[in-house]
Amino acid sequence: MSQILLVARRDYLAYVGAWGFWLSLITAPLIIAILMFAPIFLARAEPPRVLTILAERAEDATAVANAFDTMALEDARREVSAYVAAAAPAIATDAIAAFDAAPSREAGIQAARHIVSMREPRALGAFPAPSPRYILIDPPAADVEALRPYLDARQTLADGRTLYGALNLRRVEGAPRIEYWSVNLSHDEPSNIARRALRLEMQREALVVQGVDPAEAERLQALDPSITQLDPRPSAGTGEVTLRQRAPSFAALALAFILWSVVFSVANMLLTGVIEEKSNKILDTLLTSVSPLQMLIGKLLGVAGVSATLFLFWGALGGTLLSMAATSMADSFVGQIAAAFLEPRLIAAFAIGFVAGYLMYGAIFLALGSLCESIQEAQTLLGPVALVLAMPMMLITPALDNPNAPIIEMASWVPIFTPFLLLIRAPAGLPWIEIAGMGAMMFAAVIVILLLAAQIFRAGVVNQLSVSTLFGRKAKG
Repeated sequence: MSQILLVARRDYLAYVGAWGFWLSLITAPLIIAILMFAPIFLARAEPPRVLTILAERAEDATAVANAFDTMALEDARREVSAYVAAAAPAIATDAIAAFDAAPSREAGIQAARHIVSMREPRALGAFPAPSPRYILIDPPAADVEALRPYLDARQTLADGRTLYGALNLRRVEGAPRIEYWSVNLSHDEPSNIARRALRLEMQREALVVQGVDPAEAERLQALDPSITQLDPRPSAGTGEVTLRQRAPSFAALALAFILWSVVFSVANMLLTGVIEEKSNKILDTLLTSVSPLQMLIGKLLGVAGVSATLFLFWGALGGTLLSMAATSMADSFVGQIAAAFLEPRLIAAFAIGFVAGYLMYGAIFLALGSLCESIQEAQTLLGPVALVLAMPMMLITPALDNPNAPIIEMASWVPIFTPFLLLIRAPAGLPWIEIAGMGAMMFAAVIVILLLAAQIFRAGVVNQLSVSTLFGRKAKG
């Protein structure tokens, strides 16, 4: 045991003594925060995109413009509804009713805001101010050819803005034809909105041709069912699914990607470390005092200590901030998201998944490193290995969609998948006994993998077996 601890201490001090360790200790939380929140801030910071409509028939232009107005109204209603449901659930129904009763989008936002300010003023601080994704303006030119300089930014609008795109609506043999002009070639949402609007217009025209009164045709077009998602479990209270119930799944997805990134980055540290020591003959010296299994376990424990140091710092910092947010802003949007990360099942699943996942993948990477003579040789080997080890992430999306699907449940008991699928399935009410069972199964797999990895490690370091000899080529040296 003392030899294992000596190896672990040596590796721990080697990593902790490097300036890169302290740099990553400080900058990693900042980088993670930027990656998580930057897309949200960038989406909100982007000004509305300016569109214009050219149409042979005024009815077509009106139909498409109404579709954009409806989309902006629904987006605002969705954002306000999600916020109020999380920040002030007791008045959510009244706030949304006030929004729906208002004559316009802007008036609806103000009406809902007024309800919150009167009855739940503490939830007013982060009340959203949604802006539309698109703004429609009158055409700055009479035809598409004259619009080209505005569309490719050679010419700006009178107020200095750039025209994002133009919808040219024509009629070909009585049927609508949509031409969407824009230099943003990968973005086709405006044309899809116009297509849905004109499809409804074609249906209305067909109903009128069949003798249906135009007012009745418009009423039939407006028919739309309301949707409410409900949770049947007794612990769900009223049962209506809101952000409060969905937040743990989002938190689990974020933690799964963090776990995958951390496990493989740490395992890669082990791989490069053992290759360097093997090429410098340091391992040969160390193995005169310790066995290959002791060396393997010591290296795993040493780098595990490095990871523990990082997580203690990050966990203390993140846990404090999340606890403060969950307590001081319990009824707010941010508070609900923060509370989701502190859900006991998620914390337990993350802890079990990291320890078992690190030990499994770390032992595998150490064994692979012992077979390589150089970093270049390791890179050629890591290609197919990385594809195999990346397979767990392929199941994340289907697991998020249906965490209790039979194939997901079976895959959860496959050791290389378990750390990540355990996290995804935890918010779905995974029983504690099943969490404990998966943890026990993973640690049993860890023991088997450690023993097998020790044999490979011995063959690679002591017997100088390499990847080259495995493929029938003469080993280097």
